[in-house]
Amino acid sequence: MAEPSGNGVAPAVVEELLALPTPEGQAAFLRGAGLLNAEGLSRLLDVADDSLGSDPARARRIAELCVELAERARAPSAVPRANYIRAGSHNANGEFEKDLLLTRAAHDGYVALGMNLEAVRTNVGKMDALLLLGRYQEALDAGRAVLDALDGKGELALSPTGEQRDLLAALVNQNLGVCHEYMGRYEEALGAYASAEERYQALGMTEHLGEILGNRGNVLWHLGRGSEALEAHEAAARIFGEAGLTLSYAKTLVNIGAAHLRLGNYTRSLNALTQARRPLDSLEALADKHLLLRHLADAYLALNLYSEALAAYRESEGLLKTAGWRTSGRRRCGHGLGLDRPVGVRRGRGGARRGRHPVRRRRQRPAALRCSAGTGLPARSSGDREAALALVRRALDLISGEDLPVQLFYSHLRLADLLTDAAEAEASLQEARRLADRLALPQLRYRSNERLGRLRRLQGRDEEARALLEAAVEEIERLRGTVAQDAMRASFLRDKTAAYEGLLQVNLDRGEADVRRAFAVAERAKSRGLVDLLVGVAEKERGVFADPESEGRLRALQADLNATYNELLGIPADGEHQASPTDLHARAAELEREISLLRLQVPATAPDPFVASEPLEDTLGALSPDVTLVAYHVVGDEIMAFVNARGRVRVARHLGSASAVQRLLRRLMVQWDRIRLGAGLAGRHMALLERSARQVLAALYAEVAAPLEPFLEEAESLACKGGVSAPELAVVPHGLLHQVPFHALFDGERYLIERFEVSYAPSATVYALCQERVPADSGRALVLGVEDPLIPAAMLEARAVAEQLPGAEIRDGSRATLVSLRSEPAGCDALHLACHGLLRSDNPMFSSLKLHDGWLTAADAMDLDLPGALVVLSACESGRNEVIGGDEVIGLTRAFLGAGAATLVVSLWLVQDETTASLMRDWYRRLREGEGRAAALRAAQLEIKKGYPHPYYWAPFVLTGKR
Repeated sequence: MAEPSGNGVAPAVVEELLALPTPEGQAAFLRGAGLLNAEGLSRLLDVADDSLGSDPARARRIAELCVELAERARAPSAVPRANYIRAGSHNANGEFEKDLLLTRAAHDGYVALGMNLEAVRTNVGKMDALLLLGRYQEALDAGRAVLDALDGKGELALSPTGEQRDLLAALVNQNLGVCHEYMGRYEEALGAYASAEERYQALGMTEHLGEILGNRGNVLWHLGRGSEALEAHEAAARIFGEAGLTLSYAKTLVNIGAAHLRLGNYTRSLNALTQARRPLDSLEALADKHLLLRHLADAYLALNLYSEALAAYRESEGLLKTAGWRTSGRRRCGHGLGLDRPVGVRRGRGGARRGRHPVRRRRQRPAALRCSAGTGLPARSSGDREAALALVRRALDLISGEDLPVQLFYSHLRLADLLTDAAEAEASLQEARRLADRLALPQLRYRSNERLGRLRRLQGRDEEARALLEAAVEEIERLRGTVAQDAMRASFLRDKTAAYEGLLQVNLDRGEADVRRAFAVAERAKSRGLVDLLVGVAEKERGVFADPESEGRLRALQADLNATYNELLGIPADGEHQASPTDLHARAAELEREISLLRLQVPATAPDPFVASEPLEDTLGALSPDVTLVAYHVVGDEIMAFVNARGRVRVARHLGSASAVQRLLRRLMVQWDRIRLGAGLAGRHMALLERSARQVLAALYAEVAAPLEPFLEEAESLACKGGVSAPELAVVPHGLLHQVPFHALFDGERYLIERFEVSYAPSATVYALCQERVPADSGRALVLGVEDPLIPAAMLEARAVAEQLPGAEIRDGSRATLVSLRSEPAGCDALHLACHGLLRSDNPMFSSLKLHDGWLTAADAMDLDLPGALVVLSACESGRNEVIGGDEVIGLTRAFLGAGAATLVVSLWLVQDETTASLMRDWYRRLREGEGRAAALRAAQLEIKKGYPHPYYWAPFVLTGKR
């Protein structure tokens, strides 16, 4: 048996004691250790009290044991003290009614024993629980009762020492500060905290100073002093870290993460929250974990990672339900509206009850303000503008006279969004802008500048509009600079394109003079995350998990996902009943979500703020004079195009409508389905099906290409003079236009591919960067062909391709493995994969390629090392991507370009096995003979077209990147 250590109890003794299954065994153990007496239980309760700040569950177990053994130990005073500690552990878990019951029992127990000072001290814990239940007046009354008792005016006679008096007054003032803070009385809160701080400093109680710093940080945030708030929380974290208070340190990390989020420092925010999650996951502190999850969800939502945010909110809500807390008010308040709970205290022996618990707080004025302001948005989205206006105006009435700048800002902003009268809207926007300038928070400034800029444009005040919208865009760019991981950068602009579109329109309103400037704005709103990947601003490689458990969990989830993808492809799991497609898709989505969340927990390196993306002038300067670049842009329903040829940028407005193109794309998919699903029908009616497909492609041509004929004819004329039969055309789609096969558009006589050598790019900047990439020149190539009865020509294709590539190594059948793909392509000139493809349109970074032993997702493909390589994904729909706000292309295209590929050839729809093999054989032959990549692909497609004139057969593959 381990021996007690000094005046304390050795940790090994405590653990051995807690491991015993019965009170009898525990009593015998303590008797043998000389601890089954009043002094021994007091020492055990010291351990429990100290554990409240780091392991509440352990504290509760020790306290319950002491209650059970108090009579045998002849230690009656151990019972009220143990009950008070038990109350503290329930507080840490959000069980505040149980907290109050046990606190009352502790009070009454002390009174019965004549321990009046200890009885009065329990009011500190009572205040803490009442605060968290929203019973503020009762909390204030409890605090004043303690101060009255110290002044000799209470019901119980006290005779404290000077140190006891100062300590109890400090604890009460700390909780009074919390109460004032909850009630929105921030100056009173700061005064109470200052009073508590003065006493703690005199007593040398450093840990309590950490609590005061954290609470002061919350108040400073409410007062709009965000940077000072962050400094206060960081100082508190240092104190708790040095003291070894795990739970308090973790809570303060949550506060730091929240402060960074409010300041727009997204990477630092997520790193702090992730660091806090590890200790909170191991401790029984559900309330604090709930708060952590809520802030994580807020961070994901700020980055437009909607599925991850929803998952975190749901997990948070699950914790609330587990603890039986009321949740409806919190759910309705929504993103970013909740206040952190300041640290209240309850005094036991020497430890403090610390916690931060978001619950529905009755009579909480600031919370009512936030919810009233925030509720205007769902009311508006449901079409009830008047109801939304009433809610926001009610919020403003409640806020009147309060120093709540952030709440005021959002209320004025929401009101301006709802108002139809320009003068009224302007007044609200000006007030919002004044508050944003005072708070100096970029996420507030860009919102006010963007809305005010749009209003100025409507008023015809274009120069003011331009200045405001440029300021909004600059703030957004600064915020982007704080995001490291590609997944976050890709989604960041999803809800922020209005500022770019407003600035684009202001420049276009000025006519020809500002076309180049308008094009620059359009480029800034296109595939910026992918550009950052290509120039090395964003992180491509994932870091390492801080704990091996997460790495193991990730591997297990990936194995389950592989099995699910196999079932989706029709390969049943061994010994299992085949699940329905609906169930399989749901299972895949859940596994993908868990994997995404795990990957987001890998600590990221803060990006270098001095590394910038390529400016437009550098982009245009890198374009070959032989290339005509057509960069489309969709604003609302209008399709426009910027045409760059020989350094001159022109714009064509109102080409067609996005809604019409959407309808035509649906019709085009029907054309492809007719070929794919009805082989017999297709064989009998091929000429009719071809005419039908041409009609749709001609209608698409009329919408997006016919108005550009003057530019196209100019390019043809210049090429003809230079002796070039097919001028080079680079197409940069936008939005839904990424689904359009431009090379297959039909002008009534010819397909566009018959006139031009067409390549694609997600943006003009990406196109230019790919042209600058130096092709790999190692003389090596890697070809993988997967054996599968559903694609019997894949093996033949792989062997035929390998014959055309000098130095090619072929990995076919069982050798076409993930290990080969991950380890062998580095330094290869070319990588060719002939395999199955799986499109995950709802989660495109999980679109996958099937190899012999598993699936390579787009997210995994980004980790490959392919500098300057030519990559061909000869798989169904390998070029189908999801396009999100900011025109970020998400899927296999992004992944392989991000992995370093200079040229990528992918398919836009399900491909026909035999024609694909023939196309690839011919294309690689032409490459070996010295033709350019885009020119060779065009020639090979035209050759296939001779035998298979329907575009379904010859047009699925497109070339992106280096020509």
